[in-house]
Amino acid sequence: MKKFSFKVWLEKIQLVAQRFPFTLFFLLGLAFLFFLQINKQGMEIQPHTWTFFSLGIVLSLSVSLFSEDYKFILVRVGLNLVAILLLLGYCYTLPAKFLPVDFYQTIALGIVFVLSTFVVSFLKKNNDISFWEFGKTNILQLVITFIFAQVLMLGLSLAVLSLKELFKIDVQHEVYQNLAVICYAIFAPIYFLTNIPDETEKRKQEYTFEKFLKILGLYILLPILALYTLILYVYLLQIIFKWELPNGWVSTLVSVLGLGGFLCMLILFPLRLEKENKIVNFLSRNFPLLLFPLLVLMTIGIFRRLDDYGLTVNRLYVMLLNFWLYGISIYLFISKANHLKWIIVSFATVLLLSSIGPLSVFSITKHSMIRDVKQLLTESQLLKNGKVIDNTNNAIKIDSLTTVRLSGKIHYTIETFGPENIQRFFKDSIQKLSSSDIDKKLGLNEKYLSGNNRSRNPTDTQYFNASLPFNEASIDIKDYSSYLRIRRENDTEEVYKGKDFVVKYHKNALLISKPTDKQYAISIPLKQQLKKIFNSNKKGTEYSLSELSLTGSGYMLIINNLNGFYTPQSDSITITNLHATIFLK
Repeated sequence: MKKFSFKVWLEKIQLVAQRFPFTLFFLLGLAFLFFLQINKQGMEIQPHTWTFFSLGIVLSLSVSLFSEDYKFILVRVGLNLVAILLLLGYCYTLPAKFLPVDFYQTIALGIVFVLSTFVVSFLKKNNDISFWEFGKTNILQLVITFIFAQVLMLGLSLAVLSLKELFKIDVQHEVYQNLAVICYAIFAPIYFLTNIPDETEKRKQEYTFEKFLKILGLYILLPILALYTLILYVYLLQIIFKWELPNGWVSTLVSVLGLGGFLCMLILFPLRLEKENKIVNFLSRNFPLLLFPLLVLMTIGIFRRLDDYGLTVNRLYVMLLNFWLYGISIYLFISKANHLKWIIVSFATVLLLSSIGPLSVFSITKHSMIRDVKQLLTESQLLKNGKVIDNTNNAIKIDSLTTVRLSGKIHYTIETFGPENIQRFFKDSIQKLSSSDIDKKLGLNEKYLSGNNRSRNPTDTQYFNASLPFNEASIDIKDYSSYLRIRRENDTEEVYKGKDFVVKYHKNALLISKPTDKQYAISIPLKQQLKKIFNSNKKGTEYSLSELSLTGSGYMLIINNLNGFYTPQSDSITITNLHATIFLK
């Protein structure tokens, strides 16, 4: 075992700075954003800024690994700059406020960039062994890096906690958050970068097959896959015998089987090269063939879901996964599974092409939803000159099936793609309308919508979540001399403790006292305000300043974030999380 040396480690960091300068820039930039978010409360950092630095880490790493094949440094720098400019252009098009579609797209691109780091150095022929060894080494280093970072975080946190308990030093929660950034956003990725095989090592046509990988692939994953295959084939025979359509949920099981089988083939690739293990040889040659009938079953299940419930982003992604499984299975069967790197290359390519541009799953789903909404509105005679007729008085009767379909498609479109995509059908703005308001405007009967969770059972415990948007209007605090930032998580009673004030949460009230003045006491009752928030039944989780503020004698409370549970039957409220600011005169 090599002896640890700070000098050697510093030399490795210097090599990282030379080999991955752009990746290091994005890493430190992201860490800086985390520090700002933690220590500058109320500071607004736009989502596209987070996206730029987050995606920039893996994109620059992938481009740097790819450009190592070029000897001229100007080519390497140029390729990285082009990639950064493209990423910058993408982030510039993102909205100020993220919708689910933006999160899906960002996650999809992140997966593409991560997968590309494993294959960009091995796109040429006759380097499958190098590809396997490089991927194995990096995955093991990721596991080791996480363990080291976790141990470092626990050790430093315990040290800080000991200072608090032994020396009564006031330690704010931000200290632990800053430590997390240092351990997970700075130390861990830099340590991982220092252990990525260099250009010479990653080209070696040698591999080492650790025993635990053989146990994982051959004696754990393979039996599980065999069990999955048996269950699905029994189900296939059952639906053939009964001559009925498959359950839509079967798509999930077949997807897991397919991806798990390809993962197992990747893990056991060295045994495939040795051609001595009959089970591995059988798996490599016949797994794509065994998977094919189940893929047909998956296809039928997908189209059944589409016919029953319509097109969504998730279902379209599953459909593309199904088509990709067909394609890669055919390729592996024909090539006899000799070049497994194309599993990753093809998957990343399909995911990239389906996540950006006018032919992305998001664009196709959005246009499909808008078309369906227009058709349902027209069939229900709710459109006049292209605009919705106010049907609040239920002059036009809508049947139950149309009610459920129309309401579901409208609200899915609003929640996923934004209200502006449905606004074209309404004369007045729907930006601030809740789900119930839109349903009432269309004359959709609420009793038909209980299955969509828009009717509440008055005896059930209900979850609520409220937050103050970053761009809320400014407030006048000139009449207040002190402010306290409080935080309550789970069942903590003491939400703030300082030299001058102590704040406790007790029975839906905040109790403020002074250690130096026994007569000083302020009580801020929260129950009525929380009930108003819950009963407002707003669309979304963002509330205005007036809804999340409470003013009384000598104080003003502004709630930044709040969530919990309300039980109408017992009129009880449980707060699980509360972030707020108290201003005192």
